[in-house]
Amino acid sequence: MNMTIYKFPDLYITPSTLLKDQEQFLRLRAFQRVVTFSVMTTLLAGACSDTDPNDGSRPTSAATVVRTAEDLGLPLDKYDLDAKGRSIVQTARYALIAQCLAAFGLRMPKHDTSPATYPANADYLGWLGALNVSKNGYTGTEDQLLNLRPAARDGIRGYRIPADQDAVHTGTIRSYRGKRVPPEGCDGEAQRKLNGQAPGPDGKVPARPHIYKDLYVLMDDAAEAAASSDGSRMDQRIAESTARWSACMKARGFTYSQPSDAEHDPRWVGRRDVPVGRQHLAPPTREELKTATADEQCRLEANYSGAKKAAWTEAQLDIITANAEKLDRLRNLQQTRYRNALKVIGERPS
Repeated sequence: MNMTIYKFPDLYITPSTLLKDQEQFLRLRAFQRVVTFSVMTTLLAGACSDTDPNDGSRPTSAATVVRTAEDLGLPLDKYDLDAKGRSIVQTARYALIAQCLAAFGLRMPKHDTSPATYPANADYLGWLGALNVSKNGYTGTEDQLLNLRPAARDGIRGYRIPADQDAVHTGTIRSYRGKRVPPEGCDGEAQRKLNGQAPGPDGKVPARPHIYKDLYVLMDDAAEAAASSDGSRMDQRIAESTARWSACMKARGFTYSQPSDAEHDPRWVGRRDVPVGRQHLAPPTREELKTATADEQCRLEANYSGAKKAAWTEAQLDIITANAEKLDRLRNLQQTRYRNALKVIGERPS
């Protein structure tokens, strides 16, 4: 059987969605929390703050107003590359993978590595402004759903690995056609070349191939600290904003207790399923468009994303304080990968 392996995003997944290793599972966990965080963070309007005013912790700051993509910045962003930088690294990465595969007589399929024109923190903060929900509904366009949103944070779009290449690509075999396969496959070799001799966040030289992703795990940890994924606790500002949002929606004729209930209403949540073959994203219904339009307006009125940003900001600042040296190494590793990527593709720093 000629089985296609899907990579989505930066994960090797067969149609039965079996992950190849634990590191990829951790990456999947982080990605799922970014894209579907509003589902996992069940924010109950009557919940209490997870900060005890008598525990000696710092007081919470007021939520800033979030209305545009420019308002979505978070403290950990400074340790990452921007969209163009991530695009350059991924372009070099796939060029190196293609070079490696060619040595085994295999051809790397073409892959889009252009910069993701979608705000990196939009899904973290529940901001709908880039989706044009009055026209596209909660998914945004098909390109946004399948390509831009998954790539917004780390620059990696989903792509298909032909079945005959998978073992060499990922390194699940030691040799192919009598030739030794690099540890962790051609992807591992590409990552090592990009990392160069930069230390990893653990201080070990050279950095392990995929360890740069620790930055996204720390972002995920901050998100979990701001609002636990099992709904057991949350920041008070988010709870209060959610209550305002619910009241706003009710005034418009929609009864939901939290944004995730509207966004993932069973009547239209199935549209998020990844299209297979020649099937395409189903168009939104009139009811979804009406709901999504009211939802976006109410999120703005309740400053829902602003409340999330205030909570996420404080959680990320705590992460930075607790991991200063690790984060400095991660930033250096990202910059090293960028510089080495420029050499691979023959460009000069701008």
